[in-house]
Amino acid sequence: MDRRVTLKTLLAGSIAATSSTVDALAAPHKTTHWTSNFLEFDPITRFRQGLRVQRSLADEADVLHWYHFTMVAIPVGSAPVPVVRWEGIELSHHRRIGTDRYRMHGHNLSFPRALDSGAFVDDVLNPLTGERVKVPPMALTSDPGSVISPSGIIRLDAPGVAPRPEYRVFRREGDYVKLDAIRVAPAGWPVTFIEMGCESTPAKSFDDSRLEWLPAEVSGGYVFPWPAWMNMGKTPGHMFAIWRGYKLRDIDELPLEFRRRAASEFPQLLQVDRKQFDTPIPGLHPG
Repeated sequence: MDRRVTLKTLLAGSIAATSSTVDALAAPHKTTHWTSNFLEFDPITRFRQGLRVQRSLADEADVLHWYHFTMVAIPVGSAPVPVVRWEGIELSHHRRIGTDRYRMHGHNLSFPRALDSGAFVDDVLNPLTGERVKVPPMALTSDPGSVISPSGIIRLDAPGVAPRPEYRVFRREGDYVKLDAIRVAPAGWPVTFIEMGCESTPAKSFDDSRLEWLPAEVSGGYVFPWPAWMNMGKTPGHMFAIWRGYKLRDIDELPLEFRRRAASEFPQLLQVDRKQFDTPIPGLHPG
């Protein structure tokens, strides 16, 4: 092939490519408008849709959430300071005890991780006191259980109390349906506790009414008093945590590192103790 012809061809291609690039840069940017609509449901439908996203409509269902979160110390009058990361699970089971009425029990298990590397740790620096403190795993097993229905939630530490309404707001954003919720804490928990979360599921799955269980990505935050391991004494302030995770099918989907440690140290918490479901609930409110 003639070298002059080849060079001419290459230059022509280069000029054409450059021209196309300039034209593309000069073209007006196409704006994508996100859709965002709040969804209205009657109380029963809202309850059922919430179960699909947060839990499952199936009877006798285990529900597993896996998450990472960061604890931040907030002393009164001072800047918030990150303290420690955690990786954990919330595992619960529910049983249908009536039409649109479920009894549920569960627990949480979390292990501390370093802020910078993410490695498992058993002590951290308390940035407020300068003290090196031991941080034990968190095994939260004292939840009294609940009964949930379209009327709200009854915490079983006070079974005779009328259901307290649960905050659930649905919105459709693009290809996802999102559920904003505020957790109703048991009566005996600290008055400063609050937890808010958002669960996101594909709209295509949400719109398929045959599905009782929906995949969900979860995120949120909560406020709670100083944990005992921080040794804060009477210093005024509280903790704040931001978490993010997923609803999983079962423990087989857990990351191997977490599952192996949980199986080694807390094997009993990789399943729900169903003996609680065999205990009658005296004086349960009919609501």
